[in-house]
Amino acid sequence: MSHISSTRLSGLAADVKRAALSPENRKLVITLAGVLAVVFIFVSSNVAANHDPKPHDLPVGVVGPPQLVSATARQLDRRAPGAFQILGYRSPAAARTAILHRSVYGAFDPGPPPSLLTADAASLPVATLLQETFTAAARAQGAPLIVHDLVSLPPTDPNGATAFSATLSLIIAGVLGSSMLYLVTQRRGLAVHLSAVMALGIGAGLLTAVATNIVVGAFTGQFLAIWGVAALFVLALALPIAFFQRLLGLPGTGVGLVVFIVVGDPSSGGATAPQLLPDPWRAISQALPPGAAVTAMRDVVYFHGYGATRALIVLGIYAALGAILAIIADRIRPVRPPPSPVASAADNPTG
Repeated sequence: MSHISSTRLSGLAADVKRAALSPENRKLVITLAGVLAVVFIFVSSNVAANHDPKPHDLPVGVVGPPQLVSATARQLDRRAPGAFQILGYRSPAAARTAILHRSVYGAFDPGPPPSLLTADAASLPVATLLQETFTAAARAQGAPLIVHDLVSLPPTDPNGATAFSATLSLIIAGVLGSSMLYLVTQRRGLAVHLSAVMALGIGAGLLTAVATNIVVGAFTGQFLAIWGVAALFVLALALPIAFFQRLLGLPGTGVGLVVFIVVGDPSSGGATAPQLLPDPWRAISQALPPGAAVTAMRDVVYFHGYGATRALIVLGIYAALGAILAIIADRIRPVRPPPSPVASAADNPTG
């Protein structure tokens, strides 16, 4: 009797082991491990990029003759090597223009009296950093530092976080939306797939402008510009993902997930500024759509589009290349349409 029971137990254990190692369970474990790996990499990337912001070649102006500019640059470099890229300006008016045209984040005028021109709308953390840095320089002259904020943040966006929040939401919408569109168009032609992606970009851009300008009221102007930047940004995400989907199928979405969320979001500099990021995030910040989108949105909202040209070109290149490569991939690996009911009946006359 005991022999029979032990035999049954052994058989039961073997059945449990076979069930645990079934192809379905192995697939589930591998998928779960992959998702957890992405979570770990994403959290690590985000924390490493943003936990200790420090300036690296931060462009700052100094007003005065070349000798004074050079002396100030040497003094700053002794305090913080490599922190600042100093540009000289002959007059406060020239420095002011440089700030408004997004050539520098701020400009120091030794005076007397010593003064600092900043633009909180460009980056509130950078403006605070410049005040701390040049307060010490003014103190050396025995005078208080006078600060002039040329482009203040409005009460509706007091921390300047709206552009970053909007682009972060659009990253998720772009990656998730492109995945859902692929699932419903994967057996249809490329024209349908790309048309759906275009509709996603235009619609997401419009809804972003409505949310930021009307529903929340964080931005108070530039409705069409916000619509355009947001739409172009979503297309810069979704069209390259469409290429990888046409080439690899649904796993192609994972490429977009890694490039645009795991790498692109931490390197955007949206919470501070690109120049406050460490390497390698700083080096790739403005070459990826998330960083370019944050820059473009801030510049069109607060600086009349000055400084946004390069960012818009980056977004346009990603969108255009994504569409072109998707067309090429479709030629290489065309999607086979599902069989028609008539053809299915002819193939299976007994069904």
